[in-house]
Amino acid sequence: MERIIKIGKTLRTNWKKSIFGAVVVYYGAATLKEKYEINLLMRAACKEAVKYGDALIPMERNPTLVTVILNPVANKRRAKRDYEKYCEPLLLLAGLQVEVIQTKSEGNAKEIVESLRGTEAIIIAGGDGTLSESITGLLRRNDEANRFPLGILPLGSTNSLGNALFPGGDGVDKVKQLIQACMAIIEGNTEWKDAIKIEPLSNEGEAPSRPIYAMTSIEWGAFRDIHSRKDKYWIYGPLREYASYVFNGYKDSITWDCSGSLKYSPLCAGCSNCVTKRPEIKRKWTFFIPETKTLPESDKTQVLNPECSILNELCFKTSEFKINPQNINGLPGLGIHIGKNKYTYTEFVSEGWRRLKGKNESVDTIKARTIELLPHDPKPDTVIEIDQEDFEVKPVKITILPKIVKFYCKPEIKV
Repeated sequence: MERIIKIGKTLRTNWKKSIFGAVVVYYGAATLKEKYEINLLMRAACKEAVKYGDALIPMERNPTLVTVILNPVANKRRAKRDYEKYCEPLLLLAGLQVEVIQTKSEGNAKEIVESLRGTEAIIIAGGDGTLSESITGLLRRNDEANRFPLGILPLGSTNSLGNALFPGGDGVDKVKQLIQACMAIIEGNTEWKDAIKIEPLSNEGEAPSRPIYAMTSIEWGAFRDIHSRKDKYWIYGPLREYASYVFNGYKDSITWDCSGSLKYSPLCAGCSNCVTKRPEIKRKWTFFIPETKTLPESDKTQVLNPECSILNELCFKTSEFKINPQNINGLPGLGIHIGKNKYTYTEFVSEGWRRLKGKNESVDTIKARTIELLPHDPKPDTVIEIDQEDFEVKPVKITILPKIVKFYCKPEIKV
């Protein structure tokens, strides 16, 4: 009893050291527990992957060749470490023939995918920037490369589509997410998804710019600017996003004025106006080799829809502008969100905090198939965000491309 009393007096006398020691012990125990749970997860995942690696394949069939596009500097240079620690062992144990190509600069993933040959699947190991570049490189190709599947290993600091396909978090949840992404690739679960084509509108006499492609969103305005500055307030830890609204909600450097005009066409299931008929491919030696008869499919180029070619026009002025792909009553389309025009400082901070809690402001959505965005005199430093990547604000034509990219995904998350 005397010993317990003595310990209590010592702790009370040296309370600062006692609190520091308790914190160190707590975080040490939490770290050990996290490592133990991760080891259990990886052991179970490796056992599952080995089952696929031990399966027999035909003698004339080589192991499946997959190419990993790895951004080694993604997520503050943690992407390469996490890939080698959690992802690569599972892919190799499953019997896949893995070729890793590391990106060397911004835009390099686009160039790699455009020139890639001889692979059966592409795996993007990085964040939204690496994925956006890879999608653009893939859809710029003139061959049938977009027919083979694309895998996502969400290893970046922002992973919009990766988180939608494989919900995750930090610590153990992050490892679970990576394991799910790897097992989707190993098991071969795929689903076609829509993409967005963004074509810069050229003036007369200018050479047309090549299009870029996106998967998740196009954002412009104050809320986007605030979100991009959150990492400057890292000192506030998990509250840095809230702090970003507090310290930036009154600044003129935020894009409070998004103004311009829109020309958009309505949704259409496919008709002679919006479906391009594929040219008939003539085979050599058709006189000697009879063609295989196939059942005729419905030809949408013969369908007439007068409303499809009608362009609606709209002028807007707002502090928030956003476009994202949506499936609207079974039809692939684009949702145009035009937010509130003006906010007071208090209203803006309150609305931002509400959004951080998952309570978004209800905004009417305009549904469209194609959009021409014509901004009105944006400031020189104003940027528009396409899949979390910054671009100069300029006139563009935006088109939905239905079911154009095949992704590996979990069976229950097919969308």
